[in-house]
Amino acid sequence: MLVAIFLSACNSVKDSDIVLEQEEIITNSDKFEAFIENLKNGKKDNIRIVQRTTEGDPLFNTLDYNGQTITYTYDDSQDKFGGSSTGLESGTCEHLESEKSEKGKRYYLIGCSSEVGEYFEFEVLE
Repeated sequence: MLVAIFLSACNSVKDSDIVLEQEEIITNSDKFEAFIENLKNGKKDNIRIVQRTTEGDPLFNTLDYNGQTITYTYDDSQDKFGGSSTGLESGTCEHLESEKSEKGKRYYLIGCSSEVGEYFEFEVLE
């Protein structure tokens, strides 16, 4: 029981998280912009992007750049309606790409070692 409480506390939304709500960054957009700049310059960095389910449960997307590759971790362990398949999934990817979209800019990972990285995608309104 204590382990479950500890794990839940570790994964709660933090002040340093980038929070997306309806495709719009509502907190820490400067951290996302800095992460993109650090990727361009080969500087190590990491960010955690939080989106919420329809019911309000957090979904965590962590991008950890080591100067060469990006380790992407998807965590839906706090999704109360996610069923028995919730938890952590991780993979290594070569690049974070972006392209213009109708509403702004769409970000996605390429060159991933596992399927989980291929599912990472979000759009930022401009």
